Amino acid sequence: MKNKNKSFILLGLLSAAMIMSCSKKDLDVTNLNQPSYGVLNSESGILSYAKGFYKIGFGDQSVGSLDDGLGFGMLLIVQGFHEGMGDNIFVPWGNNSFKFADNPLSVKLDDGSIVNNPIGQGQQRELQLRNSRAYGASNSFLPEWTYMYFLNNSSNVLLSLIDKVNFTGDAATKKKVLQAWAYWWKGYAYSRIGSMYIAGLKIDAPNATNGTYMTHDALITEANANLDKAAGIIGGLSSGGDFDNVMTQIIPGYMQFLPNGSAGIPTPASWVKNINSLKARNLLVNKRTNDMTASDWGQVLNLANAGVSSKSDYVFLAKTYSDQSKSIFSNLPEDGTCEGYAASSDNNTFFISERLIQDYNTGDKRLSNNFDLLPSPVINKRGRSITFGTRYYMIDGGTGNGAITYYSSQPNVVNSYISCSYEENQLMKAEALINTGQIVPGLLIVDGVRTLQGAGVPSVSGLGLSLLQAKEELRKERRCALLFRGVAFYDLRRMGMADDVSKGGGRNGCVVLDRTGKVNTNATINYSYMSYWDVPQNELDFNPAASGSAPVKNQ
Repeated sequence: MKNKNKSFILLGLLSAAMIMSCSKKDLDVTNLNQPSYGVLNSESGILSYAKGFYKIGFGDQSVGSLDDGLGFGMLLIVQGFHEGMGDNIFVPWGNNSFKFADNPLSVKLDDGSIVNNPIGQGQQRELQLRNSRAYGASNSFLPEWTYMYFLNNSSNVLLSLIDKVNFTGDAATKKKVLQAWAYWWKGYAYSRIGSMYIAGLKIDAPNATNGTYMTHDALITEANANLDKAAGIIGGLSSGGDFDNVMTQIIPGYMQFLPNGSAGIPTPASWVKNINSLKARNLLVNKRTNDMTASDWGQVLNLANAGVSSKSDYVFLAKTYSDQSKSIFSNLPEDGTCEGYAASSDNNTFFISERLIQDYNTGDKRLSNNFDLLPSPVINKRGRSITFGTRYYMIDGGTGNGAITYYSSQPNVVNSYISCSYEENQLMKAEALINTGQIVPGLLIVDGVRTLQGAGVPSVSGLGLSLLQAKEELRKERRCALLFRGVAFYDLRRMGMADDVSKGGGRNGCVVLDRTGKVNTNATINYSYMSYWDVPQNELDFNPAASGSAPVKNQ
């Protein structure tokens, strides 16, 4: 790679979020979560409300009280935590306590010396210290919980009002579409809460709560139950007519894209495929890989086989496009311009991790198309950790040049995935096959994903790899193919690497720059991260755990 002495693109976590337009709201309801019910008693009102789910669950910092100092929204801050703790990026800044959330406990360098985290007492201790309303947006536990429970409550409101509206045309179909819409997003919200927090709440009535906290596993069960309700309704619907009419009105224009760039809305069949893929993810990421049984792998495979099966299947995403005036990522940045985050090398927000770069195979065009060498390395940024160092930055990949692009200044190039993608579904199938002795079929899928994304690397399916070697190819490909899709931390956790090294955790063979900039190639990183986050104290202060609740905090 050439060393380019120039200003460069601010590392965009979920790159589409970085270049979406800064616009005003397109939903005319003052309080999105508790609007006047009179507004929703008409067909146009309730359809507008359903369309507003994107701003409620994923939107910008300007959505009224939803912000509460949370920052730029679900797809930037929350996914930032997932990508940072998954060691795809690093964030050395104190905003939202990133510098504590993605900061490993220690690093063992090539010479055997150990460099400890210089700024705190480990992730769990530092984040728990800030789990207080007094810390505001510095409470890392707060954003994902807040956005997802707003989304869940909005779904409850929608379900409670559907039968009170007089619909024109095929009223039965319109009601069923809106019911499925609500159950889909309830299942999605419970999936995220159950996949990230030690406990959560099942709340199925509008503007209600309770003090009975469920385990994260129980909440995943509840997530799947809601997804099944959605699938049951969708299975009785057909494309065309008022199905298409409603879907076109409740999915914003900047979401109505297929991954291949063409416009479209989900058919009932493709919507059910999305549900099956999310259920497969729910199982895969919430059970330790070493604890997965043959039955578990079989269930993952069955769900993935019924999941998103083609690049032409509709999936839930946001896409940059030429008219960026109606984006959920409005007010990014606050100066009213959204042409990408341009910054010099000393003014970055997100930085690419050396551990990501090392996981690309030699000659991978996804690497050369998206990353280049910095004019000079970032070393131990702000003195906060030697893992906060890198030689690389992200470049504008343009239209891709044959390989997938993670950041582009051009419209209709970059996807920002909200739920599962085709590649993720394929790699779940591959992992299930590999772990049930079908190594070659699994690796053929890995090869297929690399071909699809234009990696241009030699195939690995015919190399006679062992089980361990095949699992390593799979691990690396999930890192590269699913970059910025919000699953990196899930993988680090389920593969055991997030655990303390004293418990068999950590990652070996890592590339790390030491304090002098020397490149270590066989370092061991002791992440020692929390597996599931505590319930935010912002919730517990007003809704304490009732007797019989699951534990709400890690000990």
